[in-house]
Amino acid sequence: MHVMNITPNQLMTGMIIADDVYSSTREKIVAKNTILNPKTISKLKLFTNQEIPVLIPQALAERMAAENPELLHANKIKESLDFKKFNKQYQKTIDTIHSVLDSLMDSPEKTLEQEQMLSYIKDLLVESGNSMHTFDMLHCMRDNTDLTYVHSVNVALICNSIAAWLNYSPEDTKLLTLAGLLHDIGKKHIPSLILNKSGELSDEEYALVKKHPIYGYQMVTEFPIDNRIKDAILSHHERYDGSGYPRGLSGDQISDFAKIVAIADVYDAMTSKRIYRESVCPFDVVATLESDGYSKYDPQFLLTFLKHIVQSYINAPVLLSNSLIGSVVMINPDHLSKPIVKVGERFYDLSKEKDLSIRSLL
Repeated sequence: MHVMNITPNQLMTGMIIADDVYSSTREKIVAKNTILNPKTISKLKLFTNQEIPVLIPQALAERMAAENPELLHANKIKESLDFKKFNKQYQKTIDTIHSVLDSLMDSPEKTLEQEQMLSYIKDLLVESGNSMHTFDMLHCMRDNTDLTYVHSVNVALICNSIAAWLNYSPEDTKLLTLAGLLHDIGKKHIPSLILNKSGELSDEEYALVKKHPIYGYQMVTEFPIDNRIKDAILSHHERYDGSGYPRGLSGDQISDFAKIVAIADVYDAMTSKRIYRESVCPFDVVATLESDGYSKYDPQFLLTFLKHIVQSYINAPVLLSNSLIGSVVMINPDHLSKPIVKVGERFYDLSKEKDLSIRSLL
């Protein structure tokens, strides 16, 4: 718990006084470590109008959120008609894409119904309204079972948004979206026991998983689809600094489609719930990508992505590391993972509050 200075009107039962509180005449009103109750709160309101240092236990923060569901961004979205329609279409799309991707493994005709597959993604985009709203919807879907086809649909949606931000043509947008949808198709050749393993992979298991880009490329190499899609399947784990696989490409050796799919892939993977961990807060993901992402991902694409993704969380309620609940009101362009958060009537610039951060979206 972090110490927080708040006004007497913001005090709540269960908060803990972090330091002795004195009146204007230097008389001690409440001692350090006192757990606030209605009586002590009334006393403090009566004898002081100064800010008071408090600690807010996690249990209290969770209760505050539970008792104020109107504050919860996710709750408001899930209760909306738009989300219910999106969720229905999302589940339908997952089932359909699952069937289509499975059938590709045994397809003797080497055909791929591109327009049919893209039509389901288009229907999802219509339900979400716009690219910013798409991320709202996906944030509410993060508890889905971590299956390859769920991830593939998410990456396709994210790629479609990135294409819009980059002002891609309608045709290139369709192709990039399809690249996102097919990027992990090679995992169909990886045993599900390995893909869904809850513990750490052995060296042999990890070596097998790393072959999925090659397996995927081999599956589609004879299909009549754009070569940029095929290359994205093969190269979406290559990294700008040469640290990726399977070929260890770097810089401009990696195609634009592969670079973009790589960003969408890692963002969805990190913000989704896994068997072996909970989902990671989007602002933590942005912080990670800000700190070491520019060496691993093409800066021009990564910066565009990060600038737009944080904008999608303006006005979203957040739980801070000091257990206070606030809302994101402004983005710091030089510190995208550290926005300005409003708590009550007070503003906290997280780029200057070094010990304060966003714990989670609400």
